[in-house]
Amino acid sequence: RAGKCDGNTPACAACASVYHTECIYDPNSDHRRKGVYKQDIDNLKTQNTTLHTLVEAILNYPEDRVFDLVKQIRTCDSLEDLVENIIAEQNANADPDEASPDSVANEYQQDAEAGGDRPISLEAELSGKMGRLRVEDGQVRFIGATSNLLFVTPMSSSTEDEQSEVEGRNNSAIGRSIDIGEKDPITTWTTVTQDPALINHLVRMYFAWHYPYFTTLSKDLFYKEFLRGKNQSRPSGIKYCTSLLVNAILTLGCHFTCVVGSRANHNDASTAGDHFFKEAKRMILENDEHEIPRLTTVQALALMSVREAGCGREARGWVYSGMSFRMAMDLGLHLDPSSLKDGVGLGSGITDEELDARRVTFWGCYLFDKCWSNYMGRMPQLPSSMVTVPKPDVFPSEDSDNWLPYTDSGVSTINPQPSRIRAVSLRISMLCEISNDVLLSFYDSTPGSNTSGVVEYAATTINRIQQAGKNGVQAEFKKLGELFARLEDWRKKLPSELEAKEGSLPSVLLMHMFHQTLYIHLFRPFLKSSAATNSTLSHLDPRKACLAAATMISKYLRFYKRRYGLRQICNVAGYFIHSACTIHLLNLQQKAAKRDIVQGFKSLEEIGECWLVAKRSLVIVGVFVKRRGIELPDEAEGVLKRCWREGRRFGLGPQVDKVLSAATTIKQNPEDPTPPMSFATGAMIVKMGDGRRHKPGLGHDIVCCILYSRQRLRFLGDCTRVPVLVHVNRLRQNYVFYWHETWASPATIPVTYRIPRHSKPSTQIPATIQISTGVRPIALPKLADGTPWRGPPLSHLITGGR
Repeated sequence: RAGKCDGNTPACAACASVYHTECIYDPNSDHRRKGVYKQDIDNLKTQNTTLHTLVEAILNYPEDRVFDLVKQIRTCDSLEDLVENIIAEQNANADPDEASPDSVANEYQQDAEAGGDRPISLEAELSGKMGRLRVEDGQVRFIGATSNLLFVTPMSSSTEDEQSEVEGRNNSAIGRSIDIGEKDPITTWTTVTQDPALINHLVRMYFAWHYPYFTTLSKDLFYKEFLRGKNQSRPSGIKYCTSLLVNAILTLGCHFTCVVGSRANHNDASTAGDHFFKEAKRMILENDEHEIPRLTTVQALALMSVREAGCGREARGWVYSGMSFRMAMDLGLHLDPSSLKDGVGLGSGITDEELDARRVTFWGCYLFDKCWSNYMGRMPQLPSSMVTVPKPDVFPSEDSDNWLPYTDSGVSTINPQPSRIRAVSLRISMLCEISNDVLLSFYDSTPGSNTSGVVEYAATTINRIQQAGKNGVQAEFKKLGELFARLEDWRKKLPSELEAKEGSLPSVLLMHMFHQTLYIHLFRPFLKSSAATNSTLSHLDPRKACLAAATMISKYLRFYKRRYGLRQICNVAGYFIHSACTIHLLNLQQKAAKRDIVQGFKSLEEIGECWLVAKRSLVIVGVFVKRRGIELPDEAEGVLKRCWREGRRFGLGPQVDKVLSAATTIKQNPEDPTPPMSFATGAMIVKMGDGRRHKPGLGHDIVCCILYSRQRLRFLGDCTRVPVLVHVNRLRQNYVFYWHETWASPATIPVTYRIPRHSKPSTQIPATIQISTGVRPIALPKLADGTPWRGPPLSHLITGGR
């Protein structure tokens, strides 16, 4: 019953005089109160984290342990305790060579600042198969497991670019009517500039550097209409050149040049192509281009989408790509139109050139879709199962045309070679089909169309495992082998002229980077598996496969840079390099990995001058590195420091500052005058809650409360006067712990003492331990290079029990 309360105690007037009942008020039942909502939200967060960890464990556990885990889920008293045991087991099984003292300390530092998130190993974070929902600028967005954006959470911010676009929409349009009497015909396609030399230069830049990889249109058909001008193009029927498409092409061309007119603000490289892009947007809105399905509109929207991705505005680019794909579906580009060629229901039918243009456009969209799916970690919008249209034909006449590097200095006539546009496009389409199956096989987190939410997903996953038995994991490894065989078969069947080597075409080198990135996507979910522990992977080692692929990406990057430089390169290269760098972090103890990650960072910095997303990649990987406490080569650290200022542009500035601050506080200064800690043994007396003394026996453990509450040293008081337990020697029945020479002895610490039971679950009871230092210290351990280990700060390294 709800009623007004006058606040009198011990009973309010309503209860005492009117209802004659006991006065009881439960503030937690009043959900109008902010504190109650906060408590509910915290509870939901805890439940979501618990369920997420359980589902990840089910997906990644070896097949012989999955049923035991499911049984524990069904019989345990507390899922939270079960998750704690899973996390502790993962940390205990982590490769000790991978976890440095600073990285362990950094994990606990980040753990506290993130509000209690459990620390995980680097392999565990990189091998995750599940994406995450997160809120950005008030909107819920999904970032999947293959996306590098998963490793950082952007802050909400309003960019200057957004404000300038709002102001631009209020400005009057530039020169709507053009007197074409004495003007070059190509200037009729845009109102941004009337300089034919600039327009021609930008179009040539696009066809030299972007078109050979992202082949989305028929170059010959486009040029025939482009050179005639807007008013001389065909008045009716299908068109292969429109003002919208030309402005989209000019926008992309601006990113490969520094000439005057290629930037909205000549002194700001980040404004490259903004003025042409703004004109393309105006045409879409004012001319209702998005409402009229056209082949050229499909192409223009796809090009606009990849341009926005290159500028680090993937949310806008995702919208443009979706408009493009749906318009392509509306036009039936994914279907085989050969049956309609003879004109069934179409009057004069579809000509051969239109048929080819439709195929090129669709498979270009198919490539854009796979690039977006991998970049955002989302499922393909154009899955292979719905595609019946054949791949484009390879025309010897077009492929035999010479390709020459075109820069602001003109055409380089050194080492001309056939362009092989269609041949490369055909092989990239095959890779896209493999990428489609990799994403659907290992990164699809939706087991059925009738399920929704984490709880339903967890229940459905458990049910599927119970029904499928051990065959489920075996089938997953079988699929891994099949996809690996397809990637190997693609490489073996590649013509010799399309192999990656010094001087290869830029599109060929990018194609091979894509190929190697697919190896990373294929094996990354299995990083914690190895041939030694899993007989199914006897001929494959996921870790070695990922490292080998990352090394090959770095090799192809060197080929590209030595021959062409990085001023003219497609923005998709930034994603390939970023993915390789995350794998190099696993192997930084090797000289080659250090060289490759320095090269990767410098390359991203250089690419960032023409594609802003590359700088954002550096900020993301920098935050990831700092959060994990990974030591980088000095040159790589220097690159990151130069790029930190770019963080605020992407809404990451405050977070970057916070992570940097945390990272610098947990690192040990080699020149710190503070004497190192000593290791020592000590006698231990355990006092039970009722005051009785207990001598530890074999299998008995001290369990520090820190493992359960995640509250760092709060129950210990002043951490400079107490030891920190790090290991129990159960045979000698004593503990090894950090001990500073100046600390008082003995010390008494409250703990939880666990007594094992052979037939029942172990018992945990409150206790205290009293420790006095032993007579001899244990020798300090040494690092791999022979230098003594000083140990991490006490407030960041806590562990107890075994």
